[in-house]
Amino acid sequence: MSLQIHDLARWNHVSLVLGGCIWGVVALASLFGWLVLNDLQVVLLLALFVITPLAVPLVLRPKEDHFLSQLSALVLFLQPLASLLGGVAFFLDTGLLAATFAVVWFLFTGLLALIGLVRLCQMLRQQRTSLADLCLAVAWLYLPIGSTWMVLARWGLQPLGFGVHTDLLTAVHFHFIALAALIITGLTGQSIHTTRTTQHGIFRTAYRIAALGVLIDPLLVAAGLTIAQVTSLHFLDTAPADLLALSLILISLLGLHFVVPTTTSRFAQVLLILSYTTVFFTMLFAGAYTLGGATGVWTITIPQMIAIHGLENALVFGFCGLLGWRIKTAQGKVRGEECA
Repeated sequence: MSLQIHDLARWNHVSLVLGGCIWGVVALASLFGWLVLNDLQVVLLLALFVITPLAVPLVLRPKEDHFLSQLSALVLFLQPLASLLGGVAFFLDTGLLAATFAVVWFLFTGLLALIGLVRLCQMLRQQRTSLADLCLAVAWLYLPIGSTWMVLARWGLQPLGFGVHTDLLTAVHFHFIALAALIITGLTGQSIHTTRTTQHGIFRTAYRIAALGVLIDPLLVAAGLTIAQVTSLHFLDTAPADLLALSLILISLLGLHFVVPTTTSRFAQVLLILSYTTVFFTMLFAGAYTLGGATGVWTITIPQMIAIHGLENALVFGFCGLLGWRIKTAQGKVRGEECA
């Protein structure tokens, strides 16, 4: 079994490197106009090719029961193929064939959701549910929602009159909430709960409030967007964005205070600082967008939101944060093995 774990770890590293190279080529080709892809599609491809292989090992646990252990091994093995076939959907004309390739990614996210569901049931049965562990389990449950909207976007379907940009925005939102925001929130919570000063008091309460905000925000966003589309009450889709902004800003403050100082690798420290501090700018910008849209005082366009809020969140908060946690986690395992 040890050999299998090492083989899957190497397979994951290969997937991450190749995925990063593929995404880099695609992003450059799109930038120079050699490929016809919009910014949202480029960001979504980042989730498939880079963010997913970064995030999955952070949530999978080496010591699981037999069923989860086998399912986790299957997920690690299938991830590169699922990412590649899912990514093909963006290079085909919108229609049934493109949607068929996108369905492959949907099925893969279904496997991840199954892991999250089993873990959630185990936590409830054992009555040992912490918010940090809950974030890591629920992260997988939200992914199929994002992949469903990805399938709809590649099929060209627009339910309830949503435009194609709304389809892609929703797909991006649920992918990065699951793969970046919830995972970083869960890992941050696990780290600060091991610190003596956070066992009781204001810091633990602050984390609970922020984690709950990140946990429920995807549902509030989905409900707000749907109701706003039907009723034209657009303030209903701005409140969830403000809640997410405040929650992630609070998580970032806690991460900067408790996580960064306990990270031994200087490179990982820099990555985590970049990730946590970027949230202040991108989330304040998102808040300004929603406030301006609600009051009409100023207007920030969707392309500006995608370029500033979307790309920076994906590359700096998501990529740098997850890579920093990968390095931090790997060094923690090495120290644990040395102590053993």
